[in-house]
Amino acid sequence: MILTHLRLLHPNAGKYFIVKLNIWENARMHNKPLEIITSQEDSKEQPSGLITPAETECDIFTSPRVVPMVLNNRDSIVLPFDEVPGPKSLKYLSTLRKYLTEIGTQITVGFLTFGLNIGSLINKRKSIRKISTLFDEFGPVVRYVNPVGTDIVLVNHPNHIQKVFSLEGEHPVRSTLESLENFRTEHKNRLYGGIYTNQGQEWARQRSAVHTPANNLITQHAQGMYEICEKFAIKVYNIRNYQDEISKDLYKELHKWAFDSLGLIMFSKNFSMLDTDLVYSQCDSSWMYHSLEHATEAIVKCETGMHFWKFFTTPAWYILVKYCDSLDSLIGKKVLEIELELTMKTQNNDKPSLDSLTSAMLLHEDKLTIEDITTMLMDMMLIGVNTITTSMAFLLYNIAKHQKIQRTLYNEVECIHPSSTVHGIEKLRESTPYLQACIKETLRLTPPIPMLSRVLPKNITLDKYNIPRGTLILMSTQHASLKESNFEDATKFHPERWLKPDAEDYHAFASIPFGHGARKCLGQNMAETMMSLLAIRVLQKYKLEYHYGDVNPTRSFIARPDRPIKIRFIDQI
Repeated sequence: MILTHLRLLHPNAGKYFIVKLNIWENARMHNKPLEIITSQEDSKEQPSGLITPAETECDIFTSPRVVPMVLNNRDSIVLPFDEVPGPKSLKYLSTLRKYLTEIGTQITVGFLTFGLNIGSLINKRKSIRKISTLFDEFGPVVRYVNPVGTDIVLVNHPNHIQKVFSLEGEHPVRSTLESLENFRTEHKNRLYGGIYTNQGQEWARQRSAVHTPANNLITQHAQGMYEICEKFAIKVYNIRNYQDEISKDLYKELHKWAFDSLGLIMFSKNFSMLDTDLVYSQCDSSWMYHSLEHATEAIVKCETGMHFWKFFTTPAWYILVKYCDSLDSLIGKKVLEIELELTMKTQNNDKPSLDSLTSAMLLHEDKLTIEDITTMLMDMMLIGVNTITTSMAFLLYNIAKHQKIQRTLYNEVECIHPSSTVHGIEKLRESTPYLQACIKETLRLTPPIPMLSRVLPKNITLDKYNIPRGTLILMSTQHASLKESNFEDATKFHPERWLKPDAEDYHAFASIPFGHGARKCLGQNMAETMMSLLAIRVLQKYKLEYHYGDVNPTRSFIARPDRPIKIRFIDQI
């Protein structure tokens, strides 16, 4: 009956329908897609009497042409910035941006921005495991909404870190220590900051005056640095108690050692802060050391949590201004003394000696001002002394905690003579591969600066999310180095990992304690040499033991041990 009705509509409709039905049934049985003839050439092969393409235009039985959707490149998908995962409570706060200027106060802004966003990241009372939970919940790219400014993106994957560094160019921009920068621009009325806080061309100019002399002076002052290490070993012998432990904080003694060693390179002067009696004197060196201690503590407090010091004078800000001002004046006095010495040598037709970093900068072709040199040296002292101290403290802690590693290390360094240490400083690290592996492993577990930052100069795609230019990227390098996907037994102190043939297979950005690229730490060679010299001298004289709880790094802008390190220094037999 159906075919009868079809013939009424068109004399050949029944034949056409039967042919199509047979074609569909044949394709279904052989699991092939239905082929529909649409071209004129193919129509010639149709049986006579079938409907032509022209006739089908008004036919109610024409079959629509179906074109399947095929995604040729899934990687081409880029998700918008708003889709980057992160804490929802902070995203809700973003709706308040347009109202804050009308109903908020500066205190409210400070609370929202620093109390809820950044304070939770850099609070020194929180361990790295607190940050790892963010990545566990939201993935390798986490967005922190800033209600009153540029949003912050936190990353921890080596590929993402590498991609961020690949965009930095010749003049990378990173976040600065706002409290220190504010002290210089407002309190000291200086246009430029130091080598740590400066950006752009001014930073590049200062870096060129420091980079080469800093590395050359290590060999020149090797003898003096070794003598400081010897003085530290003797002081440990004199101040240890009946349990062979240092009754006072070992970290502070290491801080004095780093101050003396760095001071030797910066000023070609031995400050002798390891001399206990001198610590309580009223000399410039003693005041400089105490100003450095108090200024560091004040900067940590100002940079942690809510920045109320921006709105009124807090106790931490008052201390920062007082002791940074004192440190600036004392360093400036040393610079003037060295400049006077160089002037007198020039007048006497004597060749000026480049025996210190200060003299090298004074004689640099760019003609840096006294204020510029003072600011640069102050930055190096604030950052360098504290980072080297932290790294050395954790190195001794790891050696004392792992006796098998210590025995292997002792066998490597026990026969190193002081003369070979001093005169062959360039070959020292080549002859102590296991010690260098211990240093590298310590820096992997506890990098002194656990987070690196960059401000994106252009748009970037991270994990298929579009991150716009101008976004502040915080790279959690410490968390990256503690991931099992990057290192086996990542939380264990295992220096042998760096001596295996497959050590080159580790991702180059899985552990970068000194940073990377143009703004890589200028003091890497200096820090590794100082740590090597002290470790050799201490191990030649003492066997180290540690019998207390685990020591973890704090979450301040420069990590420190979160508890006193009570190491036993037992005389080697």
